[in-house]
Amino acid sequence: MRVPEEDYTILEDFVQESLAGVKRATPFVKALVEQPDREDILPKVTEHCFHLFHSIKGTGGFLQLDQLVRPAEAMEYLLDRIRSGVQSFTPMLVSLLAESCQFMEKGLPLLLINKSDERLATSAQALTAAIFQAMKVGEEDSWVDGSAALEPHGMHDTFLLETENLLTTAEQEFVLWDFIAMDHQRMEDLCRLLHRLKQNFALFELKDLERLCLALESALTRYLQGEFFQTEYPERVFLRSIDAVRSALTSITRLGDVAVTGLDHHLAALQGLMRQPIGTLLIEAGLVNPQVIEDALEVQKSCRDTTPRRLGEVLVDMGEVTPDQIQHILQAQHSNRARAAQAETILSSVCQPQGQPSPASAVYNEISIDGRKIARIVELVNQLAVLYQPEGAAAGIFSELKMLAKSCNQEALAAFSSRLKRLVHDLAVQYNKRVYFVIEGIDTLLDQRDIFLLADPLLYLLRNGVEHGLETVEERMLAGKRKSGKLTLTALQHGAEIWVSIEDDGQGFDMKKIANLAVAQNLVDREGVANLTPRELAQLFFRSQTSIDNDSQGAPGQNAGLTLVRDRIQQLQGRVEMLTRPDKGTRITLKVPQQH
Repeated sequence: MRVPEEDYTILEDFVQESLAGVKRATPFVKALVEQPDREDILPKVTEHCFHLFHSIKGTGGFLQLDQLVRPAEAMEYLLDRIRSGVQSFTPMLVSLLAESCQFMEKGLPLLLINKSDERLATSAQALTAAIFQAMKVGEEDSWVDGSAALEPHGMHDTFLLETENLLTTAEQEFVLWDFIAMDHQRMEDLCRLLHRLKQNFALFELKDLERLCLALESALTRYLQGEFFQTEYPERVFLRSIDAVRSALTSITRLGDVAVTGLDHHLAALQGLMRQPIGTLLIEAGLVNPQVIEDALEVQKSCRDTTPRRLGEVLVDMGEVTPDQIQHILQAQHSNRARAAQAETILSSVCQPQGQPSPASAVYNEISIDGRKIARIVELVNQLAVLYQPEGAAAGIFSELKMLAKSCNQEALAAFSSRLKRLVHDLAVQYNKRVYFVIEGIDTLLDQRDIFLLADPLLYLLRNGVEHGLETVEERMLAGKRKSGKLTLTALQHGAEIWVSIEDDGQGFDMKKIANLAVAQNLVDREGVANLTPRELAQLFFRSQTSIDNDSQGAPGQNAGLTLVRDRIQQLQGRVEMLTRPDKGTRITLKVPQQH
């Protein structure tokens, strides 16, 4: 596309600045080509060239110089991966960096001659394809006809793996929002992570995903700059956006951009998170400048000892704005809040439609099914190695297969912990609780597949802990407790057994109801129940066949899931122990033989 005449001045400045940047970078790049192991100049080359290609991409995009922008985007993406430690700077990639600098050095002057970058099309496409082929992110045919749209079978595992890792990390930080929100460094790291996601999606022209990540990054950046959230639970909005990105990624095709379901609602919810002071709104509207707001705030402070005055009133008295302008800004502020509230309502209903499984159910299925499959694969590989005792080349294949299976198992264990945290968060949202969830010792198990065999019981216990064990915020405050309840999963190896405990600091079990239930089911007589210790009485609870409590609709009460826990542990030749104290909490421990 030809650059509009009114942008010629911008084009001239852009070409001159870019050529100057290329000229500064070229000697260092050539030195790195000749000596790829020179660690002293590697960081300088990476940083300088990253900013060079980032600048070319930005201004080139504004001028709609698509052929110039495409290799600049690819090289910026590569250099960002190298800076982050995701990609190694191989001699091949160093050579491509040098070729990219030469491309810019020769191509930029042509822009001034032709006022267009069409002559660069063939070489730009070939260079871009070479960069992605070398770093194994995409195939050359992903860029046919200038399209960066990707089809599932054509997208390299590296892109998918990196994106999923970034999403998982972001998800876990949002799940732990109450504990990272005041940690400035972690918040900055989270902003950088979202920025990286946004860059990845921009590179492949996944515009909806790029916009959503930009909105996420913008909300967090404003929070870091001192603005406040208007809701008590901003992490719920963030997590829904992460879920929307994940959902959209499953439908990537060559046919066009990936659509995010309910994108406008997600964007409205994110934009409505921040509590925008009227001063900020007036500045954004161009009605006043920042210094006027500072002066008005000083006037407002001086009036606090007499009659408190609103900032808008002070600005009107100062003659900086009119009452109508203040009213217009307030109406706009109210409209933004109303749109955000409406978006929240719509997303809450859309994310969990009638008759569909809740997010917690989806996480449950992922944990219980995927974990068991991987555990079974590891088991079969070990059995094959014992049965056939391979030798020679076959022994090497089996050895590599065992290492891969072990690696998958370790990754599954890490994912298992992450999904448990998300499960507990979703349950807390579902039951209107605040929960601080801690996992301890799960990585110390010698045989990681043991934890997957206990997946079903653990998920039941976590659900019961959130739904029945922990109180609501109001109930905890009335009881003199902290607003957030604590739920802890602890795993350890004890001799030939695996012990896994779920403990909460909630309301505990009603021991009188348990005693009455035990007597009613003839598990113990009235005289004998009086002599039982709380621990012994708790053990009787697991032998009962009826819930100690039912709601008004006859739904199962607190031990409905515990019966299933008991049956599952018995199948594993294990036992269940429970310790509960009224108003103090409950600890349930699963003790099973270690699987060999």
